[in-house]
Amino acid sequence: MRIGTWNVEYARGVDRNKLRLALLERQKADVWVLTETHDDLDLGSTHAAVSTEQRPTGRIGGRWTTIWSRWPVVEKLDVADPIRTVAALLRAPFGNVIVYGTVLPWHSDTGTAASPAKGWAKQDRVLAEQLGEWAQLRALHPDVPLVVAGDLNMNLGGKHYYGTVRGRKALRDGVANLGLACATETELLPVDALRHPPIDHVVVPIAWMARVRGVSAWEGKTPAPRLSDHSGLVVEIEVGESLPR
Repeated sequence: MRIGTWNVEYARGVDRNKLRLALLERQKADVWVLTETHDDLDLGSTHAAVSTEQRPTGRIGGRWTTIWSRWPVVEKLDVADPIRTVAALLRAPFGNVIVYGTVLPWHSDTGTAASPAKGWAKQDRVLAEQLGEWAQLRALHPDVPLVVAGDLNMNLGGKHYYGTVRGRKALRDGVANLGLACATETELLPVDALRHPPIDHVVVPIAWMARVRGVSAWEGKTPAPRLSDHSGLVVEIEVGESLPR
């Protein structure tokens, strides 16, 4: 089983989009969580899409998050913020799985006039809200494993690159309390795969970590032409007849 995530910078450029699509197809992921994406980047020949509501980006079809699944989509699940996040119940060969895709706020994401924020304050608030939503999904579906993936806007492991100490602690503590773990910590990536630690991540049940067989990673900015300002990642997990939740 392969689960990947990539922030594709709203899939700008027809020719670059063809290159993005070719790269995604080569990775052979069963599930993609694409962030800062666009309907023009279409994996529909092999995967089904479950998307957030459109986000005004100057091009109709821009979305913060889309889940693309090679497996059947059983149900799109309710989320508190349907513009930023999306969740789906998928029917995988080993049983059902819930995938939750998200973009956490970044340093200069200062909120709105009605709900202003400075620095990383918005990330602090939204992360706490989403951790609560992940806990609710676990409670509503106790026998279904939960995968969270997307642009979490912080590096986990390695030297400091992006995010805050308190944000990293809150995320790590929060997922551990839910029986989850990050499969894309910097130390789990191939040595020298990326110039900087990734800020996009795949979080899986901690019981799956013993079955992680590797992480693929690639730069978005290099080699030319630039395809994104983010690196991409795919986690490969060994699957038998079933997986623990």
